[in-house]
Amino acid sequence: MARQMSNAGDIANEWDRELMARVNWRGPTLSRPKNRAKANEVDMKTQNELRSRRRGAGPYLALAVLVAQERSVLPAQQNVLINRADQSRIKGDSDAPIRILEVSDFQCPFCARYNRETLPILDSLYIKTGKVEYVWISFANPSHQFAWPAIEAAFCAGAVGKFWPMHDILFERQGVWSTAEDAFATFVGYAEELGIDAASFGVCLRDDRTAPLQVRDFQSVNRAGISSTPFFIIADSLSIRGAAEAGQFQAVLDSLLAAENE
Repeated sequence: MARQMSNAGDIANEWDRELMARVNWRGPTLSRPKNRAKANEVDMKTQNELRSRRRGAGPYLALAVLVAQERSVLPAQQNVLINRADQSRIKGDSDAPIRILEVSDFQCPFCARYNRETLPILDSLYIKTGKVEYVWISFANPSHQFAWPAIEAAFCAGAVGKFWPMHDILFERQGVWSTAEDAFATFVGYAEELGIDAASFGVCLRDDRTAPLQVRDFQSVNRAGISSTPFFIIADSLSIRGAAEAGQFQAVLDSLLAAENE
């Protein structure tokens, strides 16, 4: 059952100051819609260039470069990479009345169960319908050998807008990569499946380029007094611990939405 967090106000403020300012939640730092508009503008420009190239004859090298860009080469600048990873882990409408923060670890079996059994229902009923904005927060359990590099793999994929596809693969194949002899090669293989440039993705993993993001997540979770996964903060005040069933979330969310509409 959802419980009221005893220090809900303090924890919500802590997340907003230390974490949500980085993922551009509501407030003066709001820039995500502008970023999306810019991304759409760049995407349209790229598509128009591709169409014009196809009409011409000869400039195959330029076309190859554009196609390579479409295959998702990670940005070289670390600040750009981290900002894009931050943005990519958010799904749903930025104007949704409810925000859910999920604290999770890709090697956590209970997190995998939640992702398999509960999240698809919440996604269909609340996230895709504009009722909930959903934010995934990393918290690597020190006892999980590959939790940190798995989180890196998701954030590196997020740098090219593919956090959630990588998120799904990592949970679906948890039993594969968590026992692999070469987890690095396994993660690179997943990236290639998603159309991500293997070389730049490999550099991102090898050089720990998303480490600042993961460290800040870890510190924020610790300061909020959370020590297990999965853990959920709903509307900055309620919490659910563990791989709860969809019905438990529905009861809480429907109650909050009803109150919102009164």
